[in-house]
Amino acid sequence: MMTSTSGDMCQMRVLGVVGSPRKNGNTETLVDEVLRGAKEAGATVEKIFLNDLDIKPCQSTCDEHCKAHGNCKIADDMSNLYDKLYGSDAIVLGTPVYWWGPSAQMKAFIDRWYASSHPAFVKRFEGKKLTLVAPFEDSDISTADPLVGMIKKSAAYLKMDFLARLLVTAGEKGVVARNIKAMNEAYATGALLNNPDIY
Repeated sequence: MMTSTSGDMCQMRVLGVVGSPRKNGNTETLVDEVLRGAKEAGATVEKIFLNDLDIKPCQSTCDEHCKAHGNCKIADDMSNLYDKLYGSDAIVLGTPVYWWGPSAQMKAFIDRWYASSHPAFVKRFEGKKLTLVAPFEDSDISTADPLVGMIKKSAAYLKMDFLARLLVTAGEKGVVARNIKAMNEAYATGALLNNPDIY
């Protein structure tokens, strides 16, 4: 998946996905900083803001179609995202913690990965690096445990490498930008994505 550049470095393709409905909020701020770290380390980056898109919930009636064809028959904005997912070396999922899980936008997005979750098609995700960025208002870090567990198990099922998680207490809109430690960790996480030593 990786494209060679000068020397021994490899240029990663990193896809950032913002699952918060709030623009310029804590989730997007952290995802932007991860992507900045990746880009300055030499990666090619792209960002998707899910709330701008029409992504319908997965329909179980399409199950046989998914198994037979490895694609989703629902015609909406998700159709244009599959190639971005499959063409990326690393995916950064950013979501606030809502009721101990992801936002509705992020959950719908991930549910639609089901189209490629069957044995004949799972190779489309196999080996990709997955990073989770999750701000939440609660000061108790265990609040994010159910979300982390969901992402970790999903990554394992799709044979992805759950590389990193960045969990940050941040309630008020934009407050995370003043959290130097969190912003430094976000940047470092992005830079790590373009480090060939982890592959």
